[in-house]
Amino acid sequence: MWSTGSIALLIPILGIIFSLGIPIVAIIGGLMYASRRTRLQQELLMKLAENGQPIPPEIFNSALFSGYRGGRRSGKPPLRGGLVVTAVGIGVILYGWILGETSVLAAGLIPLVIGLALLLAAVIEGRLPKAPTASDTTANPS
Repeated sequence: MWSTGSIALLIPILGIIFSLGIPIVAIIGGLMYASRRTRLQQELLMKLAENGQPIPPEIFNSALFSGYRGGRRSGKPPLRGGLVVTAVGIGVILYGWILGETSVLAAGLIPLVIGLALLLAAVIEGRLPKAPTASDTTANPS
């Protein structure tokens, strides 16, 4: 039924399909999760508003509202990500150096530079003044 030549042709085709399909499925899954989370947040706020209940500021610090805030991640500077990506870049560079492959060395520069940029962003964001929280704005001004 299957000849050796057709199986040999099937392997690269499946490799291409899976290598391109897995990231696409992951992106679609992430978008669906973010959409569902946003919908749940909006439904909760609408139910509170429909019942005439005030929306407590503490609700925005709850588990449902943790994570993304205003298109940015919640207050954590990208220090950990920068360290991890920098370490990956250094690891790839060392791997290329051990093998003596300049193309692997060059490929290791990409994550290294991205990691260094994330570390720079962490330093810059660490120096920016903090935005006032909801509890700061509800306090009595003196």
